[in-house]
Amino acid sequence: MENRKLLEINGLYKSFKGKNVFDDFSMSIEEDSITTIFGPSGSGKTTILNIIGLLETYDSGSVKLFGEKSPKVNSREAMLVRRKKIGYLFQNFGLIENSTIKENLDIGLQYQKLSKRAKKEEMMSALQQVGLNKALDDRVYNLSGGEQQRVAIARLLIKPAKLILADEPTGSLDHENRDYIMKKLEEMKEQGKTILIVSHDPEFEKISDYIITI
Repeated sequence: MENRKLLEINGLYKSFKGKNVFDDFSMSIEEDSITTIFGPSGSGKTTILNIIGLLETYDSGSVKLFGEKSPKVNSREAMLVRRKKIGYLFQNFGLIENSTIKENLDIGLQYQKLSKRAKKEEMMSALQQVGLNKALDDRVYNLSGGEQQRVAIARLLIKPAKLILADEPTGSLDHENRDYIMKKLEEMKEQGKTILIVSHDPEFEKISDYIITI
């Protein structure tokens, strides 16, 4: 059975401070796949991820997401798509460092109608899946970089997202933690999620179904 396209971009134009970031750029990604975008610093990798993730606007062209025209960034529809269908994984982990593990994981559960007990069970299960033996009340700033990224992965596991956007997800990690994060991304694909990564790290070629260079 032929895979369906989760994302289609055609003829995208984007400028910033008078400079063209994208000039007639097109790409697509298939459902249930891992795609990695490679390119030098300043090539627009993060920009394209933000456009796809409904965090940044573009000048012209078409973006089709989940089979429909991509909604405007500031619209209620975009907010609902971000909330229910898209998960984000950042190089700087995207965590609230002064908060606890529980408070950070709760962000992934805040729109799910679950009891406090059920939420705690989801959190504990997610921490177990990422191999993090820490108390929910531990503060994020006390964790190592690898442990913080595992909290970020755990938050993705409990959020019902179809598309995972990963911006240099292993950029600040050692080889052991990098390999672990790559393994978890592969597992997410096997669970029916679609993964789009931007990275400088050629190791991602090993787990990618598709590679795009910009």
